[in-house]
Amino acid sequence: MKAIRFRVQNFRNIDDSDWIELERITAFVGRNESGKTSLLKALHKFNSATPEPYDAQREFPRDRYTRDYVANGSNGEDWPVCSVEFEIPEILRVEIAELLEEDEKSPEKVTATRYYDGSLKFEYASTIEEKPLVPESVLNALETFASSARRLAAPDPSQEEYTAEQRTELANWATEWKDKLKAIVNLRVGEGANLLTKLRTEVEYWSNPQTADMIEALQQVVEPVLDVAKKGPVIDQIDEKIKHNLPVLIYFENYGILDSAIWLPRFIEDLSRDPNDSRVRTINAMFKYVGLDSKEITALGEDPHREALRMGYPSEAERTATTQRHKDERAIKLNSASIDISGRFSEWWSQRRHKIRYQADGDYFRIWIADDRRPDVEIELEARSKGFQWFFSFYLVFLAESDDGHKDAILLLDEPGLHLHPTAQQELIAFFEKLTEKNQLAYTTHSPFLIDGEHLHRIRPVKEDDTGHSRITAETWPEDRETIFPLQAAAGYAMLRELFQHRKNVLVEGMTDFYYLQALSQQCAKSGRMSLPDDIYITPFGGTKNVGYLASLFLSHKVRPLVLLDGDDAGRARRDALIKELYVDHNSSIVMLDDVLNRPRQEVKERRLRTKFSILRRCCFPRWTRDLKRKRPDRTT
Repeated sequence: MKAIRFRVQNFRNIDDSDWIELERITAFVGRNESGKTSLLKALHKFNSATPEPYDAQREFPRDRYTRDYVANGSNGEDWPVCSVEFEIPEILRVEIAELLEEDEKSPEKVTATRYYDGSLKFEYASTIEEKPLVPESVLNALETFASSARRLAAPDPSQEEYTAEQRTELANWATEWKDKLKAIVNLRVGEGANLLTKLRTEVEYWSNPQTADMIEALQQVVEPVLDVAKKGPVIDQIDEKIKHNLPVLIYFENYGILDSAIWLPRFIEDLSRDPNDSRVRTINAMFKYVGLDSKEITALGEDPHREALRMGYPSEAERTATTQRHKDERAIKLNSASIDISGRFSEWWSQRRHKIRYQADGDYFRIWIADDRRPDVEIELEARSKGFQWFFSFYLVFLAESDDGHKDAILLLDEPGLHLHPTAQQELIAFFEKLTEKNQLAYTTHSPFLIDGEHLHRIRPVKEDDTGHSRITAETWPEDRETIFPLQAAAGYAMLRELFQHRKNVLVEGMTDFYYLQALSQQCAKSGRMSLPDDIYITPFGGTKNVGYLASLFLSHKVRPLVLLDGDDAGRARRDALIKELYVDHNSSIVMLDDVLNRPRQEVKERRLRTKFSILRRCCFPRWTRDLKRKRPDRTT
């Protein structure tokens, strides 16, 4: 089931978050202590993969605990914590429709609310009207039974007296049951199912060849009614179906960083004792992801020949051959797993291409890493960068666990990728996109590079108000500068990255140049004269001292912009520096006003602006200019 939105109440520093819309990927952004983690923890405990109940003593808002929770005297059944609205999938709606009357429509949405006592309550978008299961058919069957009993024939004249007594007892028994069942309004609730079960048992006491047909006729009516009554109210049956289909929520906070050397006997012991330990969890994911069994790898490394020598037994050739075969099998499996993980991991981590080698040496399992810069040099995993270690561990846990019984789960990440370089954090966003093909995902961050600037609608800013309570905004962004800063940075980076995707860029010194060139181009276009095409992007770089930095950004994206500089001393000095460092063999991509005009130190503003436009036309688009002149020799700019 897809989660549409959720709401947190009475949890830590959150009195009421109000409804928060959930996207396929949702990012909660805010400064430290703003309440991001509280949101994820409250949502996680709603239906955690491993049971983790709410604890009012520790998690109910402290300023209200005594006044509200304790004074109320409840066990938490009156205090909701987390509500989640789900979209009911079509296949489940069909199952629900089978429980409803023909004229009732199956609900499309359901809201589930978890309380502090652990109870779960459901509300449906459309009201479900349930018709009571009345005992009418059973009453009619009992009446027929009593009528047949009164006409019960004696097997022979000598048994007439006994048969007469039996007629009376059977008729009275049926009448008593009719009186009991008449008081039942709905057999689905209360004692209805128990009474029908007792009726079915008692009628068997009267079984004999004379009453067989009567009893079978009554049973045929009671059985289907009893089956329906046992299922309980329809609304309870629907609740159970919804509860069974609720997605589990998997919370990731600490990712156990893999050690480069793992002692297999200790790991196997830890796995059986505490499988949820972060380090054990990561090692186990590493083995499962490439289809290795840690116990099998350990067993294949055992040397019975060595044990026999220790015990004083003579060596046997057969034992030696078996031992060698086991070691060869272990080496082959590890080599296959190494090739597999190296290929898969390279699809996600593009900072460098790495070769990962798994090695087993006795009871030790080791991880060696080489990269494309020094392919012949293998170093231990723990000697790689923190960012690489984190992403490798995170990658293994996520892919292994999301495929291992957690499909359609909701994944919750608290501050992922803190050790990653900004470019790797951007790759992590792409990794999230891949994960959400099977799972919804929500994460917290305060890094602008973990905010997808192309999908700002996924952002949910979280801030702390003056009273210390958490507030979440969705429709607008808050005015709080600390909260909004990573969002501003992400939006700015997205716009700049969009600029890098264009191939025709012109860098000018200031905003004045930008405004005049844009205005002149528009005026020329309106008057039917030659103007700048729409795919030309003019960017001011804020003075000659900044042009090198901005040009470097473009060049790093394989885009070489044209640079337009004034003919003063600062402009010439910057030109010489650019040609020496960034524009080697590309002198024509740097244009000086005075060189084009053949007037040293051109300073006239109006003429300079007109000349800048003319230079752009001739230097950026010479073929277009020549063609235009052939067609319109009478028109000049």
